[in-house]
Amino acid sequence: MSSSHKGFMSDDAQGILVSLGANIEIARTRRRLKISTVCSRAGITSQTYQRLKRGDGGISLAVLMNVLNALDMASMMSLVAAPEQDHVGLALERAAAPERIRKEGEGDGQLDPNW
Repeated sequence: MSSSHKGFMSDDAQGILVSLGANIEIARTRRRLKISTVCSRAGITSQTYQRLKRGDGGISLAVLMNVLNALDMASMMSLVAAPEQDHVGLALERAAAPERIRKEGEGDGQLDPNW
């Protein structure tokens, strides 16, 4: 799981990149595309494709997008960090939301210091 990327990457993050590379390889083989075909469509070298397949953290998002586009999968990138899939963020948002919001004209117009 070595990476040519010089920044720190957690084992979990590295594992996700390795899985991503494996998933891309599965998609390529299911489509019965040669590596050279994907590389040509994505405008990358076979060495860059191999680095992506291994989960190298130094691969740019642009390269990833180009490969996904070559596999007709680019729209799947919109699922990355999609707000509706952010279960932790949604839970925090719900916990911070007021229990009820006053209707217009309700109350004396003063702010409740205990709210």
